[in-house]
Amino acid sequence: MRAVLVSVSEEELHERHARGLDRLDEVWEGELHMVPPPSFDHQSMESRLVTFLTLHCDRLGHGQVVEGAGVNDPENPDHDYRVPDLSFVAAGNEGVIRRRGIVGAADAVIELGSPDDETYDKFPFFARLRVRQVVVIDAESRRPEVYRLSGRRYVPVSPSKEGWLSAEVFRIRLRHEPRRRRVRIEALDDPKRAVTL
Repeated sequence: MRAVLVSVSEEELHERHARGLDRLDEVWEGELHMVPPPSFDHQSMESRLVTFLTLHCDRLGHGQVVEGAGVNDPENPDHDYRVPDLSFVAAGNEGVIRRRGIVGAADAVIELGSPDDETYDKFPFFARLRVRQVVVIDAESRRPEVYRLSGRRYVPVSPSKEGWLSAEVFRIRLRHEPRRRRVRIEALDDPKRAVTL
């Protein structure tokens, strides 16, 4: 169900904040998008993924992975931001990390897509900020998609003959295993380092 509230009072916003319900809220060019809390399955998948990617990136000295951090437009950080499930900031790009989240371009983001969410609607914002790669994993089917920035838009990465999608910014590859309704994710440098969601 989609709903549009023409206006929200300061009291309602304060109450939402006091209850911790605004943790995933986003502001799109001054318009508040109230995001419902994720399902248990979605959150479990996200936790396993962030653990794997954090260990992977720490081992390589490649950068930092964070969940639930805002990616803010540096021109208007209070009134234009999105909250991807996971964000990655490569080593050497730490200047975008601020107290409020990421101000400017994360190097890559991951969205765990759910029915009727706004995953693909965020692409123009990420492209405008020059986020190099977007990975989408459907939370129900576990089907992965990888997009790379080409000019001002994202183009899908084609799978290999074996069905692997390379997410080079993260230095991982992903493959859908439809019979088991899962996705396998492996480190590009060492396929034995893997997680299955």
